[in-house]
Amino acid sequence: MDNLMSQGWALQLSRLLCDLGKNELPRSAVMAAKNRLLHALGVSLANNSLPAAQVAWKAFGHSKGESFVYGRSHRIAAEDAAFVNGVIGHGSLLEDCGPGGLREGSHPGAVVIPAAIALAEALDASGAELISALVVGYEAVSRIGMAGPARIVQRKFRPLGVMGAFGSAAAAARLLGATANEMSAALTIAANLAGGSTQGIFEGSMEPYFQAAFAARNGILAARLAMAGAVAAGEALEGEFGFFQTYGGEQGVHERLIEPRDRLGIEVVGTKRFAACLQNQETLALIVDGLARPLQAEQIERVVIARPATGTNGLNSPGVSRDGGFPNMLAAQLSARFSAAAALLGKPVENPAYFAENYASKKIENLTRRIYLEPTPDRPVSVRITLRGEPEFVLDGDMSQVLFPSGEQLQQRFRQRVSPILGQATEAAARAISSLETLRSVRSLTAALAPTG
Repeated sequence: MDNLMSQGWALQLSRLLCDLGKNELPRSAVMAAKNRLLHALGVSLANNSLPAAQVAWKAFGHSKGESFVYGRSHRIAAEDAAFVNGVIGHGSLLEDCGPGGLREGSHPGAVVIPAAIALAEALDASGAELISALVVGYEAVSRIGMAGPARIVQRKFRPLGVMGAFGSAAAAARLLGATANEMSAALTIAANLAGGSTQGIFEGSMEPYFQAAFAARNGILAARLAMAGAVAAGEALEGEFGFFQTYGGEQGVHERLIEPRDRLGIEVVGTKRFAACLQNQETLALIVDGLARPLQAEQIERVVIARPATGTNGLNSPGVSRDGGFPNMLAAQLSARFSAAAALLGKPVENPAYFAENYASKKIENLTRRIYLEPTPDRPVSVRITLRGEPEFVLDGDMSQVLFPSGEQLQQRFRQRVSPILGQATEAAARAISSLETLRSVRSLTAALAPTG
């Protein structure tokens, strides 16, 4: 047997991923995969016609193939479907999420799920094979994210853009039956397809949605090249000119890449409740769950949102601390002030359409001028509200579980989101997801998700 340390890090990780894909998965991982699908499919079906999704469909919806696109009856080529569905899956800002930065790959479901479903359909893979691919894809991006230098984010690369192709490449390679060497080549090629700045996030333009789509499509490309026999570098992650050094200026942490784990990456990812930035989720939960009734804008004299400067509830992501002027939907969703103002007034901040239709609201913008952000290291989130002629009151408490809904809650949200689209077929779609491991073909699932009428 080869000495472990003589192998490149990508190959070491690939051996682990291939063993994971071949062995019987823990029941908890299977359930987590189905929950990730339940959320992603519901969110994507309900929000398949946002502006960026329409652009993606116009660009790639003309191809022919076997792969499903959310909300469309025409099937297209796998790579094109992965792209369009990546845009749709990320476009609502309701995607699943890591705790911030590179950890868990940022928003793995916006990348891994579109790639895996598209290729699984093209290959006529089974439901069990799709589950295995999802688990492997999430694990790849989770481990590389944990091992990667924090300076990747500090240097302003966007985590989803630079990490996403690893997850989709691993999932695609698993579906294609890759050996460890082929999986390693797919990951290595994916390292050459990494990229994405945060300027689009800051300005609220469409590039952030396309970053998820690039990563989903490029992962399939990387896996196909690997399976065709592409020769790839042995030290693509840790080498002097490898991924970690190029993007982060450091080698990375080897132990985090291959260490034993009690729980797989797909089991620890968070799930957004609100159509807003990850860092705004606990703030919105405090407001939505803490207020007995919505407030009136003219009542509100001052609001202070106290939360850490960085981390899961931080104020440091591009656009989060924006203090005025919301030129588009994404700018409003990212803004701690705008999203909080909308929540204070009882607006439907769970629904992306609200932000799409109301980002230019003068009423909300005027209220944001009375909302102040207060960085508070090592303290939980709180919202201090002063109404005219009344003493200040505080909304606080532990809202960390907002990112971890139960399976029952996810089922309920799925039905609420897709019933206007699928009608009576909603229950059949929910059953197909819950029994995914028994389906002979993934096409049975996507047929259940096809819009009626």
